[in-house]
Formats: sequence, structure tokens, C-alpha cells
Amino acid sequence: MRHCKIAVRALRLLCRFPLRSALLLLSAALGVSGVVCSVNYGTSGSRQLLDQIHRLGTNVITVTPAQSRAIAGRARTGFAVTTLDERDYRLLKEDIPAIARSSAQVAQNYRIKAGDLSKVTSVVGCESDYFVIKDWHLVRGGLFTPRQEREGKRVAILGHNVALDLFGSASPLAATITINQIPFEVIGVLAERGQGLDVRNEDEQVFVPLTTGTRRLMNVNYYSGIVIEIAALNQMDDSAAQIRTLLHRLHHIQPGQQDDFQVQNQKSLMDLQLAASTRLNLYVRWIGLSALVVSGFGIVAIAWIALKERTREIGTRRALGATARDIFFQTALESDVLALLGGALGVLLAWPASNYISRYASLSFVFDWRSCAGAFSASILLNSLFSLLPARKAASISPIEALRYE
Repeated sequence: MRHCKIAVRALRLLCRFPLRSALLLLSAALGVSGVVCSVNYGTSGSRQLLDQIHRLGTNVITVTPAQSRAIAGRARTGFAVTTLDERDYRLLKEDIPAIARSSAQVAQNYRIKAGDLSKVTSVVGCESDYFVIKDWHLVRGGLFTPRQEREGKRVAILGHNVALDLFGSASPLAATITINQIPFEVIGVLAERGQGLDVRNEDEQVFVPLTTGTRRLMNVNYYSGIVIEIAALNQMDDSAAQIRTLLHRLHHIQPGQQDDFQVQNQKSLMDLQLAASTRLNLYVRWIGLSALVVSGFGIVAIAWIALKERTREIGTRRALGATARDIFFQTALESDVLALLGGALGVLLAWPASNYISRYASLSFVFDWRSCAGAFSASILLNSLFSLLPARKAASISPIEALRYE
């Protein structure tokens, strides 16, 4: 009964000093919302990174041509790099046993027209396995058939943005577009993907069969890249080494001579990006925890200032019979109630704040309820511990000294 009366008196004092109570409430709310928003930001960034890695493919090795070797001490500039050809691609598929799927590709920029609308975009010649390796699905139509690839049919698959710019909301299937004034039939539209790790917007591309791109459109006998999917992740490093050895032999590259190709191991890129993401999450959580601790110190500072102003009041209560335990319980309860309400307010504020931060940073909105519950619990624990200091100070006030306090 005695503790109930003390609790009621503590709640009345909170209403009696609204400014002080509002400051304590706001300090606790900012601490919790700061932690939750920072964790949500790091989580959304990590998810976007993992999504980009997944779109590139986890067991993927990319072979691209490097700049041509210097001639007479001068680097060759202004020339197309033609160090990867059909023979290289054929022998890679025959001699590397771990290859599950592969696709050569060629790419050039052309003007695309559909009716009265046109745009300049990248046209990529590739095989159907290219989309399987990239785990890239179609929202309309289908992929190239083996016959279309073999015969070099003039068919095209549009990226999301290209289809939207040229056809709007209408279906482009079976429509005719011209690429460099050559007519092509649209057979598919790819799902939206956005920007990848290579800072290239894949939705701004048009895809045609590989033979069509090399023979009918671009008239080239070399490739701009070869995408290879390895059967197992633990075979990535060995397969990359085998590819380098084979290309060294095919291109007659001597020891110490500069390579005219590049082998990019997706596993190395994935490990590097995941390590960076882990460090980012660690920094973000550390910043959030720092905000929580700072808010706790703010509560202590405000409670300490309030304690100085209430010294005579506490001395009067002690003189009228209140024990040191009563004063300690009342002072701690005031801070704990405000910390509890402030934590709940911080959770409510974190939702719109996280949504705004995600939209501002062009990230997907993520609200981690587990981290939110952890931040709320940590806030209550820390603020309760911090409230012990002013509560203990209030309980140690002497009634005689308090009545003499000016």
C-alpha cells in the first residue's frame, strides 16, 4: 500500500513538471529511434547488396578481353579489343569440366525505333543460358529457342525500361522494332532489375541471339565477354586457374608477358562485398548503441538538474517521515516510467523515420522487429541503470541540509 502511494505521487510529479518530463521522454525516444533507424538502414543496404550478388550469380566467372599489348613501347588506343574469339569459347567449354552453363556475348550501342519513338541503348548478343546464369526472369514472352540461336533469327528481348519507353503500358510481344534500321520481332520482356554492382542499368538493354548479334548486326568475329557458371562454389578457384592456363596457351602468352584477357572470379567479388557489408553493419550498430548511451546520459543530466531544484521538497518529505528507501523508489520510478514511455515513442517514430531514410537513400524499406525489440529492451535496461545515480543521490539527502538549501 505504501509503495502504491509513492507510485501515485511519482506520477503526479511527472504531470506537475511537463517540460522536464517531455525532455526525459524525448531523450529516451531519440535513443531508441536512433538505434532502430541505423540498424534498419544497415539491414536494407545488406539486403540490396545480397540481391545484387544473387542477380550476378554466385558461381560465376566472367572472362573479358584486356587492352591490347603495347607495340613499340606505345599502348594501342582507339582499337577494338578482339582477344576472345569463337575458338577460345569452344575450347573453354570442352576442356573445363566444372562448367555447368556458359554464354558468350557481344555488345554495342544502337538506335532502337518502335513506331515514332526511338532511343539509343546497348544491344547485347547472347545465348539463352545467359539469363539462367543471371537468374533473370521474363514477365512476358519467352527466351531464344535453339533454332533461333542456330539460324540467327532477328528476334529481340527487351529490358524493362526499354519496353516501357517504347511501348508504354501496351504489350510489345510480336511487335517489330528496328535496330540500326534492321527489323526485329520482340519475343519477350525481362523483369525489372535496376542497377547492378558494375554500375550498369541492365533494364536499359536489348538482347538478341548471339549469332544474330555477331553475324547479322555487328559483323564481328570476336566476343566482348564470356559468362561461365561453375557447378560448385568450391570449384571456383580451380576453374579460374584452369581458364587462365588454357587462355595462356591459346594466346601464346609467355611467362612475364601481360595477359590480353581478364578472369573475374565472382566468389572473390562476393567475399569482398560481404566483408564490406559486415563492417558497415558493425559501424552502424556501434553508432546506434552510442546514440542509446548518449540518450541515457541525457536522462541522467536532466534528472540531476531536477534533483537540485527539488532538494527542499525532498528534505521536507524526509522531515515529515519519508524514509531514504521511499525517496529512492520514487525518484527511480519517475525516470523508469519516462524511459518506458520514451522507448515506446521511439519505436513509433522509428517506423516513418526508417521509411524516409530508405526512400532518400534509394533502398528497399526494411523494419527489423528483432533489432527493434532488442533496442527497446536495452533502452529500458540502460536508462534504469542510469536512473540509479540520481535516485541514490536523492535518498542520501539529509533533511536538515535540504531545508537549509537555497
